[in-house]
Amino acid sequence: MRALDLVRFLSTSATTRTVPDTPTALRARLGNAAARALEAGRKVRTEVPRELRERTTEASLAAFLTAYVDDRESGATEGGRHALRYALHHPSATLGAVAAVLRLPVAPAALGDGPAGEILRSTLLARHLGGLTVASTGVAVLDVPADGGDYVLGAARQTLRRKVRAAQKKGVTFRFVEDAAERAALLERANAAEQAHADAQYRVDTPDNSDLLLHDLWLVATDADGEAIMLSVTPVDGEWALLRYFRTLGASPAHSDARYLLMPALVSALAERGVRHLVDSTPPPQLSNGLRHFQRMVGYRYARVRVTR
Repeated sequence: MRALDLVRFLSTSATTRTVPDTPTALRARLGNAAARALEAGRKVRTEVPRELRERTTEASLAAFLTAYVDDRESGATEGGRHALRYALHHPSATLGAVAAVLRLPVAPAALGDGPAGEILRSTLLARHLGGLTVASTGVAVLDVPADGGDYVLGAARQTLRRKVRAAQKKGVTFRFVEDAAERAALLERANAAEQAHADAQYRVDTPDNSDLLLHDLWLVATDADGEAIMLSVTPVDGEWALLRYFRTLGASPAHSDARYLLMPALVSALAERGVRHLVDSTPPPQLSNGLRHFQRMVGYRYARVRVTR
C-alpha cells in the first residue's frame, strides 16, 4: 500500500539513501518526499473511509434491518431478548448498523405543547433498544416537498404512480373527513378491523385509538360503492407530522391499492399546511419487512431527530 511504502521510505537509513550534496537537489528531494507524504495521507483519508461508507450507508442499514426482522419473524426469540441474541450472533453486522445510525442525518424538530406536538414528542422520545430513544436510533422520515404535486414525479415514484392508477381503475377514491359523528363511526370501524385482521401480526385484541379524535387531518379511501376501506389520521405540528394511523379496514386488492392512492393525497395535504417531515409512528426494527418495503417505495428514509420545544 502507498502508506506502507511511505513508512518504508521515511525509515530507510542514510546509508541506503543517496542524498544530493547541492542545496537545490536537496530541496527537490525533500519536496518530493513531502508530496509523497501528502498523497499517502490523502489515500488513507479517502480510500479506507470509502470502504467503511459502503458498509455503513443508509441502504446498508436497511439491509441489516431486513435480515434482523426476517430473523425475528422466524420466531427465534421475542422482544429485547431477540435484539440481544441477534447482536451476539452477528457482531460485525451489528457494529456496521450502529455506525450507519451514527452517520444518519440529524433533523431538528421544534415541537409545540398541543396534542400533535405531544404525541410526536412521546413517539420520538420513547425508549427502546436498551433505553435509547427512538429519535436517536433512527426513524423513518418522508420529506414533504413544498409543492405536493412534486411528490409523485420522477423515476423513483414510477411504481407508486402505477399503483395509484390501479386503485383508480378499481373505483377507489378519497375524501377528507370533517364531521365529528363520521369520525367516531370510522374509529369504531378501525378498531373492529384491527381485532378481526386476518394476519395475526397486524391483529390487535384491544386497540386503543381514542387519541385519533384529538387530531384534525383525517382522510378516508372508499371503494367503487362508496364503502370506507382505509383510514388515515395524521397529527400536524408546525413542519412535522406523524403517521399516527394509516391502515386498511379490510383485505382485498382494492384495500391494498388504496394505500398507494392515499399516500400522495396525504403528502399534498401536508404540503399545503407547510409540513416538511412526515414521521412513521413505529420504530424501524419493530415493523414487518412488508411495511418497511412499502415505506421505502413511497419515499421514506432513515434519519435521527433532535427534539426541542
